[in-house]
Amino acid sequence: MKPKLKTTIMEFLLVVPALALFCLFVVYPLIGGIYYSFTNWNGIDIGYEFVGLKNYIGIFKDKYVLEPLANTFIFAFLSMILLNVFGLIFAVGLERIGKGKNLLRALLFVPAVLSSLVVGYIFKFVFSEPIAALGEALGIDVIANNLLGSKDYVLLMGIFVATWKMAGWYMVIYIAGLQNIDQSLYEAADIDGATGWKKFRYVTFPLIAPAFTINMVLSVERAFKEYDLMFALTGGGPGRASELISMTIYNESFTNKRAGYGSALGVILFVIIVAITLFQMLVLRRRENDINY
Repeated sequence: MKPKLKTTIMEFLLVVPALALFCLFVVYPLIGGIYYSFTNWNGIDIGYEFVGLKNYIGIFKDKYVLEPLANTFIFAFLSMILLNVFGLIFAVGLERIGKGKNLLRALLFVPAVLSSLVVGYIFKFVFSEPIAALGEALGIDVIANNLLGSKDYVLLMGIFVATWKMAGWYMVIYIAGLQNIDQSLYEAADIDGATGWKKFRYVTFPLIAPAFTINMVLSVERAFKEYDLMFALTGGGPGRASELISMTIYNESFTNKRAGYGSALGVILFVIIVAITLFQMLVLRRRENDINY
């Protein structure tokens, strides 16, 4: 056997375990979900019937999914903006600090490694007890009545908690991008008399374009799949004011025992995420190419 062929076979064998796990936990459930989306399976019984496009047609006629879908788009859009804004601010700010920089990085990153369920339950208590008591003491009715109990504010509070938890994660990616910038470019900008804002606008921001692309895509993808944080924080309430489409998929599949319908919702969510991701990649990659050019 030729050495090159032997090396190729060995490399493939090393990949096989990871490939098998990927197929078992990603590919198989994906194909299974698409398959069951064309059935009336209740998620429990062995028997089921093929119903064709009935589930998909029903979704577009179902007013029950419109509010969670709208909530999801609002959640994804606002959290994408806030996560990237604060992640970039933290990254740029920490790069200018001398002593204590590593400690501050660690403190800002710690929330990202905490369990979303734990964070959700903690903030649920914080909003219902300490903040409510503070609002009562200050005479601020909105805060005193628990912000999570208000249909007008509950989704915004969920976005706030998600931003608090994950901003440090995106900060790390921006820091990696900042560290790849050639410092001689800043020296040239200083010689030209550029201010701090102009250096950020014309040097820093264009040169962290790859990190910006990654963070934009990841933040939107994660927001559309968000479940556990909002489940622990609000349970989708009050009413359905903070229910996301992922929670609707779970409720339809397991609570209402309409796994076929829930699978169809999951397929539609998958298509939405893929479409938005491809659009982001097309626009942001074009921006990167224009900068490189």
